[in-house]
Amino acid sequence: MQAESRKHIKELLKVSGGGVIFTTIQKFAPSEGNVYETLSERTNIVVVADEAHRSQYGFTSRVVETEEDSEIRYGNAKYLRDALPNASYIGFTGTPIEKEDKSTPAVFGDYIDVYDIKQSVDDGATVPISYESRLVKIKLDEKTAKKLDKEINQICDATEEQIEKAKKRNSYN
Repeated sequence: MQAESRKHIKELLKVSGGGVIFTTIQKFAPSEGNVYETLSERTNIVVVADEAHRSQYGFTSRVVETEEDSEIRYGNAKYLRDALPNASYIGFTGTPIEKEDKSTPAVFGDYIDVYDIKQSVDDGATVPISYESRLVKIKLDEKTAKKLDKEINQICDATEEQIEKAKKRNSYN
């Protein structure tokens, strides 16, 4: 079944068993508040997430300013787990993330399989990737350089020493 709306996903998941449902994680955002209702406590639900590195985080709160005041929000992954607390989660991604606040293995568990670039090249599925780093030298006339410096100084809240250090770090003679 294809879940057509937030209401429809709730109807499809509030059953005793069976079925395959396709949806997007955004349908699990609550219409208000910070908790999504529990739709099923079954343990035989398997959630398969594609592009698991993009939308599967957000378990910690963040404050979002609105016109009226501020509110606390989480990512949709938290709401999905509110809805299906006992489900098993499998994520597919070509770019897993390992950061303090975002970690693919922390969300989905240990890797089932890793198909890396070397294997892909060896299999002939990907052409060999070559990377050659180089700097592109840009020559500006004096008038343009001064104009850019003036604009940078207007938007940059830095000391003259910090600005000069940044210029040296990001250019060469």
